[in-house]
Amino acid sequence: MTAITADQQPLYQRIADDFAAQIASGALKVGERLPSERQMADDLGYSRMTARQALKVLERRGLVETRTGRGAFVAHPQIEQRLSTLSGFTEDMQRDGRVASSIVLDAGVGAADLEAANALGIVEHAPVHRLVRVRLADAKPVGLERTEIPAALAPKLLDRADFTTDSLYRVLREDYGIYPSEAEQRLWSAHPDASSAAALGISTQSSVLILTRRTLDATRRPIEYVRSVYRGDCFVMRVNLALGKDA
Repeated sequence: MTAITADQQPLYQRIADDFAAQIASGALKVGERLPSERQMADDLGYSRMTARQALKVLERRGLVETRTGRGAFVAHPQIEQRLSTLSGFTEDMQRDGRVASSIVLDAGVGAADLEAANALGIVEHAPVHRLVRVRLADAKPVGLERTEIPAALAPKLLDRADFTTDSLYRVLREDYGIYPSEAEQRLWSAHPDASSAAALGISTQSSVLILTRRTLDATRRPIEYVRSVYRGDCFVMRVNLALGKDA
């Protein structure tokens, strides 16, 4: 198969690659506005259709975000979440060189609904620690997390730390000797409901990633059930795969 050289690529692709290189080098900085379709057409001699296609390529790559009526702006780099490693949000952000923090919307003991009870292996309405947080990366809301832990496993858990900044997994390890060991996760795309959209500062027509996670300790005892809504424009999921023996 003959490789396609750069000069054989469509013009809009070459334009997108050029802007991508400027973003990667720092010549175009986060939040900086890109030329409009009309500016590209007038100043650089492209058709507006070509300019529009180039901006769409950049948007699909997560490099720019389009703001209605204002134009296209360099986006914050997407957060890479590794689905092959069990870690908490705080650890994920630290690995990505970001500052993690949270806005706590709810923290207390409540009754487990049927979904949480089934995941945690407890009876419906059993007491659980419930922690609902808007997750921030560099002060930007990127996710909404609802975490539930059987109250009997970690008495007075929510009194042990300030969960606007502290890691729940750290507190479980250091204060209770509970070590998250493995997890079962489900992930799918959707549109957010009105309350999730409001918490994340997005519209109900935005794309989000819905994630549920059932976390187990080394004895395979369920210790945590998490239901999360992540902004689709902020995350990229990374999975490492190996060829199966029967392939």
